[in-house]
Amino acid sequence: MLLMLIKIVYLFCFFKSCQSHKLGFPTLKGFGQQQQALPPPKDGLPKTDTVIVGAGVIGLATAFQLVLAHTETAGAKSTLPGGTIVVVERAAHICPAASGQATGGLGDFGFSTGVADLGILSYDLLQKVAFPGGPAEFGFSESTVYRIPPGNFTGTPKPADDWGPTPPVEQPLSALPDWVQPKKHWSVQRMSGPPHASHLDPARFCLFLFNECKKLGVQFVFNAKAISAEAAPGSTYFSSVQLEQQDHSLLNISCRSLVLAAGPWSPRVFSTLFPNATVHLPMNSTTSAGNHFRIRTPRWKPEDDRKGSVQVFLQNDAPDGQGLDITSFSGGELYVGGWGAIPEELPERAESIQAQPSEIESMKALTKQYLRIPEDDELEIFAVGRCYRPFANLRHPIITKVDWDLLGMEKGFRNVPRSSNQIQVGLDCNHSKGGLYLNTGHFGDGVALSMGSGKITSELLLGLVPSIDVSGLGLS
Repeated sequence: MLLMLIKIVYLFCFFKSCQSHKLGFPTLKGFGQQQQALPPPKDGLPKTDTVIVGAGVIGLATAFQLVLAHTETAGAKSTLPGGTIVVVERAAHICPAASGQATGGLGDFGFSTGVADLGILSYDLLQKVAFPGGPAEFGFSESTVYRIPPGNFTGTPKPADDWGPTPPVEQPLSALPDWVQPKKHWSVQRMSGPPHASHLDPARFCLFLFNECKKLGVQFVFNAKAISAEAAPGSTYFSSVQLEQQDHSLLNISCRSLVLAAGPWSPRVFSTLFPNATVHLPMNSTTSAGNHFRIRTPRWKPEDDRKGSVQVFLQNDAPDGQGLDITSFSGGELYVGGWGAIPEELPERAESIQAQPSEIESMKALTKQYLRIPEDDELEIFAVGRCYRPFANLRHPIITKVDWDLLGMEKGFRNVPRSSNQIQVGLDCNHSKGGLYLNTGHFGDGVALSMGSGKITSELLLGLVPSIDVSGLGLS
């Protein structure tokens, strides 16, 4: 008994001693500094082939589609194919930014010419994953979209006349949902409806993807940021990515392929990992943010959910063309968005983003004018927030493999000995071709384009011919 007690005391002192030694942090140019890899957790990460940075809807959809593509091409049956994929997220949970707070509108229309095929592909994939469980799991439903200009409107309508799958169709005021307070001078125009338009709850959809990925073996590392990437001399693929965890400890994850799907933070991740690159991500999200909130639906009844979602665009009637649209969610909620934001620099962390009180108050005052509620009633708002949409200056999503020569991997590079406790993958792994892949810049269409973007990225990772032509979605 005494001997056992001595052993316990010894182990405790040894553990405290280990804790007192701080690890050195790598420089951002971290190819030339030897770095200590930490042992994996007790249950361990499997051999990793692909690391995806970002656990928003784009990162989740990429992981999900990559597992499916791997299953189809490799016919993996004995093991979970997702075991070769790790998703890294700096926040403590999935979707800390725009993905889980979006409007949730889906459609096979409304995209620019170069993005139209991606929109159609994604809508088709979303329809397939939504049946039969989508309505219950993530609030999937059909959707009808209206535009409301005043009867004497002579300006440029928003959305534009060619935004929908067909030209706008005039409707009576009675076509509007019960929660709208109609005005006699309105012109109600139906922009789209089933089967071209659908709706889902983005937060629940992201949770659905997360759970599906976990079932398929995809690993997740939260509270960690990617700070450096390594490659063997002369190779055109990665050997590992290093993460800094919340407690400042370091973790090396061995991989061949790296996918940046960090939304508006993608340029910062890119410049951190590749400080010597001769290319940059042409993105700037400073002015792309928008405030939003939800309220309880006036006059809502449970049977109303059977009618599907309704989205009403009101900016043509709002003062000074102020952006405003209201969308019904299942369960008796309305999402109020379309509003802008006072420009602010993108913060370092998604958790730091807060709604702007002055903008929210203005939104409340205007929204109240369009809802069937007593004049002296206050709007009971919840889920208040502000989102930065990942805006690419190229005005299209960036879905591409980056030319290895542009990354500057050889400058300042020194061969770093591998630690025996590094999480490694065999060099004969043929799951992906290796290299850097980008899946970002979707602006306000991240949810709508998620499944198609994930599928295309998975095909690029596996060296397959993409389902659609994405030659126009590169960095030029």
